[in-house]
Amino acid sequence: MSRLSQEAVEEMTRVRGLKMTPQRRMIVDYLQAAENHPTADDILSAVNARFPMTSRATVYNTLHWLRSAGMVREVFEGGDVRFDPNTTSHHHFVCRSCGRIDDVEFDTVGNVAFCALPGRQEIQSYEVTLRGLCATCQPVHSP
Repeated sequence: MSRLSQEAVEEMTRVRGLKMTPQRRMIVDYLQAAENHPTADDILSAVNARFPMTSRATVYNTLHWLRSAGMVREVFEGGDVRFDPNTTSHHHFVCRSCGRIDDVEFDTVGNVAFCALPGRQEIQSYEVTLRGLCATCQPVHSP
């Protein structure tokens, strides 16, 4: 699994002539530890708990350059854009009850056969979103 790394971000900031501010470092730290595919607002709240003056623009700009550098992926779910620090090819499982999003290894889902698409689109990659109930939300059955 390839995850966002502080070292790679620091190198990118040097190459791009940016400063690795404490707020940017906190955003990267939060994403590195995230397993819940946070939204920008989730990240802003976490960063503001430690650095109360962090602006929404700082979070969005940092997320934008992390995404454009291929260090995080965007996941669109339930009308929200969420950020995924796992950049390897993988799928997602979404719980219909609590909304939790989990990574699913690419090989867990069998091969997907594609039909010809109208308009001569060329498929270069794909992601599958599996939906159901996570272990926590499944009803308990008594024996």
